[in-house]
Amino acid sequence: MIITLIRIFIYIPLGLALRVSQPYRVVGNEGEVPLRCSFSSKLKPEEMQVSLYKGLHGRERICSAYVNLSEPYFTTDGTVNCRGNISSGRVDMIIAGLRGNDTDFYRCEIEILFPPPYLRTIGNGTIVYIQETPNCPTASTQSQIQSQRQISEWENVKNNVGPLPLLYAILIITSCSFILQMIACKWRASVSTTPMLSQKESYMKF
Repeated sequence: MIITLIRIFIYIPLGLALRVSQPYRVVGNEGEVPLRCSFSSKLKPEEMQVSLYKGLHGRERICSAYVNLSEPYFTTDGTVNCRGNISSGRVDMIIAGLRGNDTDFYRCEIEILFPPPYLRTIGNGTIVYIQETPNCPTASTQSQIQSQRQISEWENVKNNVGPLPLLYAILIITSCSFILQMIACKWRASVSTTPMLSQKESYMKF
């Protein structure tokens, strides 16, 4: 209780010492969106808490990370997660795991934990627009779909026609093929014997 009162009394006169600003609008792609939260302070922070909230006035916290500026990189876990780093006067983060229905107003909260005094400010907010990723089939997928469609159509034809007419068609095609082969064989035999007969007749004349 005493610590809270101390923070309140310290924060009131120095509240304007920390400002946080954000871009008006950013557009994400494939579930990820970059977001920069710029901050200015009279202090040189060494330890900070960075949080991201969803909604214009909501308190739905998307991610939060404690950062020691000696190692300014951070990452969080969860279905929607954040990763980024803190450099001079700004927090650059990537928000991942977003979907189209996550399009909303997002606000950065910056807390300076050390050195004292404790300072906390929330940014003006950013409209984050998430584009839906269309499920477009690739060329190979389209080819597979076409093949499956053709097979399905053939199965439908076969089922509608029935096995007996299909058997008749196979028999007719087989018989015609056999007859054509026999005719071709006889024609080849006649062509091959014609020159021999001509030579024999010429020999008999002499």
